[in-house]
Amino acid sequence: MVALPGGAAVIGRLRERIRFERPVIGDDGAGGGPLGWAPIAETPEVFAAVTATTGSEPVAADQRQAQVMWQVTIRARDDLSAEWRIVWRGQPLDILGILPEPRRAYLTLLARSGAGQ
Repeated sequence: MVALPGGAAVIGRLRERIRFERPVIGDDGAGGGPLGWAPIAETPEVFAAVTATTGSEPVAADQRQAQVMWQVTIRARDDLSAEWRIVWRGQPLDILGILPEPRRAYLTLLARSGAGQ
């Protein structure tokens, strides 16, 4: 098994339930519309280990916007897309990167919450 920070085995740390959502374009009658989100069709919810890695408060449009970077570890799956987002405890997290572990049993997702959401 792969170890997470603190030395605990991954399988024992997958205690948080997360949901994957994909972007969808609404129909405004003119061939487009606002971007929305919908749960993915198959296994939208999985167990994960969710850890905050860094936080910051950059200024955008003369306002501070808190951002938190997250590391989310899940069992490996081959249908994952960086265009999707994660919803954890009702909070959307943008997927920034997908990192497979050497034995391909797990994936580590790098994600961001806060600014731009």
